[in-house]
Amino acid sequence: MTTPNTEITGLSNPAHAPHLLARLTGGYRSLARREMLACTVVLALTLGLRAALLPWLAVPQPVIHDEFSYLLAADTYAHGRLANTPHPFWQHFESFQILQQPTYASKYQPLQGLVLAFGQKFFGEPWVGVYLTMGLMCAALCWMLQGWIAPEWALLGALLCVLRVGVLSYWMNSYLAGALPGFGGALALGAVIRIWRRRQFGHSITWAVGLAILVLSRPYDAAVLGCASAAVLFWFLQKSQTPWRTVSTRVALPALAVLLACMASVAYNDYRVTGHALTLPYQVHDGQYAMASMFTGIPLRPEPVYRHAIMRKFWADWNVGQRNFTFESPVQSMLIKLLIIHKFFFPFWAVFLPVLLWPYDLHTPEERATVFLLAISILMIEPLIAVQPHYAAAFAGVLYLRFLHSLTRLWSWRPWAQPLGRAVAVLLIALVAGDGLGLTSARDSYSQGFALRDSQEGSARHAVVQALAGQPGNQLVLVRYAPEHDPQIEWVYNRADIDASPIVWAREMSPEQDRPFIEYFHDRKVWLLEADHVPPRLTPYPLEAHVR
Repeated sequence: MTTPNTEITGLSNPAHAPHLLARLTGGYRSLARREMLACTVVLALTLGLRAALLPWLAVPQPVIHDEFSYLLAADTYAHGRLANTPHPFWQHFESFQILQQPTYASKYQPLQGLVLAFGQKFFGEPWVGVYLTMGLMCAALCWMLQGWIAPEWALLGALLCVLRVGVLSYWMNSYLAGALPGFGGALALGAVIRIWRRRQFGHSITWAVGLAILVLSRPYDAAVLGCASAAVLFWFLQKSQTPWRTVSTRVALPALAVLLACMASVAYNDYRVTGHALTLPYQVHDGQYAMASMFTGIPLRPEPVYRHAIMRKFWADWNVGQRNFTFESPVQSMLIKLLIIHKFFFPFWAVFLPVLLWPYDLHTPEERATVFLLAISILMIEPLIAVQPHYAAAFAGVLYLRFLHSLTRLWSWRPWAQPLGRAVAVLLIALVAGDGLGLTSARDSYSQGFALRDSQEGSARHAVVQALAGQPGNQLVLVRYAPEHDPQIEWVYNRADIDASPIVWAREMSPEQDRPFIEYFHDRKVWLLEADHVPPRLTPYPLEAHVR
């Protein structure tokens, strides 16, 4: 009988290495070719790795303006409402990326808030919604790639995404909508190739569902990806000489039904938030606060009335400054946008690989369609005054597909160069995987505007919240900023039901405006927070200054 020690010794014998390698590669191929099992493994790996890191990488605390806006939406939906009635003293509660009029609501499309509301309602933690969505995105990306490329390469691309984006990036470790549009884009693009290659016309509904996810999270991206993927799909169907009757009845009509239902839900949400079915909350918000559009070439709006200096500093100074930088050096601005997005998904040096292999990877319809979609993604971000990696989330699958096509060309070089090509491909795969494991993706995402999460200021609000939670009764905090305060660091955010919140955050205004406001909250202990004191100073508010 073979003893355990003999088995270990046998495995360590170099002569057995080829057999072990053959078994590993055979197992990998078997897994990759069982499509749904491979997607399930990717889902479980994403969720399992992040769960294992919780002792060292805890549930994130919100820091960025947009995160608080999404969390307001989550709290609103968790209470069974699409919007909240404006507060009588709404001027004290004005904050970034949030509407106070005509309703108190987030300015963003509803789906990310619904995802967070699911986590809040059923798990007591909104971030669980992000956690689950990120796992679904990585699994959907694997499913998408399986339609476009050989299953072994598809699984490899999904695993690289897990290591680089799925576990350590801010898409997982914040409340921003990165995973959700990535999920929708992967569904839409995976459906396109299956409708053509496998004649699975029922996936027209999958395509429409993917676009609906984008419409309900990032409408601009939905419009771009929808038009581009529809063009690719009809090109594919034309090449295969699919009858137009089949295209119209089995592809177009089912997709149209889903999209019409999606648009009806958008119109209803708009009506409840803005009072107009065709006016997005984003449009109303920007009309009230923003001077510069997110798109270049659009003239500045007249400066609106700002009731708080910090609001003016952000919208009239910082936001307009972004626009002016874009206009002064458009070439430099475009290169910076591309590098920000590419560096998030791959190491910096990997940008050169598709360029070097450009002449060799346009032989198949899939490769030509991938390059077309990649070009569309570049054109999509070009008119934006600034970008973050989640702006390209809908095209994440295209970026990985482009990279994998380049690797397959290396792998199948001419016989005399094949060993070199395969060695280079293996080295590139190892470097990309190692770079993801080295936490580079997390550091890169922080350096692109999310450094506040690791800063003293970013954690200070959470510390003050914990201190106030230990006080008896309910609390009211009036926030005072110094003239040099950084508008990226904001303290005034509240829950959906302000009056029922244990802690209410408000802006200090003039004594005449603050007096009735404080009287309204007469049953609360009132605090003054001096946000720019080091550390931020919380003291009882001098109520005598407001007594006549």
